Amino acid sequence: MPELERKIKDGLDRLMERPDPAQIVERVGERKRHLRVLHRAQTVALVVAVLAGVAGGTYGLSRAFGLGGSRPASSSVPPAPSPVPSATPPQVSPTPSPSPAGIALCSDQTAVVTVVSQTGGAGTISTTWRITNTSRTPCRSYGYPGMDFHTSSGWLHVHVIQGQGFANVDYPPTRIVVLPGHPMYFVSDWGDVSGPAGLCLPFDRVKVTLPGSRVPVELASSGCLDPVRVHVGPVTKTPPP
Repeated sequence: MPELERKIKDGLDRLMERPDPAQIVERVGERKRHLRVLHRAQTVALVVAVLAGVAGGTYGLSRAFGLGGSRPASSSVPPAPSPVPSATPPQVSPTPSPSPAGIALCSDQTAVVTVVSQTGGAGTISTTWRITNTSRTPCRSYGYPGMDFHTSSGWLHVHVIQGQGFANVDYPPTRIVVLPGHPMYFVSDWGDVSGPAGLCLPFDRVKVTLPGSRVPVELASSGCLDPVRVHVGPVTKTPPP
């Protein structure tokens, strides 16, 4: 039985050995370090899990309530309704007639001057003149015509008296529009007897200058007049009474 006795003796010897304090302290330190590492790992895992849960919840809320940049924001302005065709056709306003300011002045190039009537009495000759618009477009006029008379000594360069001295010429001017082929009128009065200075000059031609124009219309006419007593009225659309 020597082998058995030896094993018993070895076991008793190990029981009799006293543990090394340094080894015990080292093992305890290793155990603490292991526990700290394990605790940190658990903490990190817990933080990661919490963050993942928060991110997932935020994403779910954004999807549920339409938040975030992936979903276009709705406009507060409602879309315009589609036009509904109307059964009633649109009414077209009539084209307004051109205003007098947009119409050209009546000029000598498109005017023909003629005598309508002529009467005399008490030393005065009263004449009604017609001015016809021969152009293809309307023309406008406003004011008093000018007149001149040709004698044996040439043109007299008469200065007419506008709207004074006689009832048939004494009225204010009005703006008129003369259509193509239509006339306008004016009246003139002059003395046909010799005055104290013996002025009653025979003439053979007359010039009529339209209001606003500088070029006269010339026509053949004859008579006798006192050049300082020539009165004219304004142009009108109808012949004076």
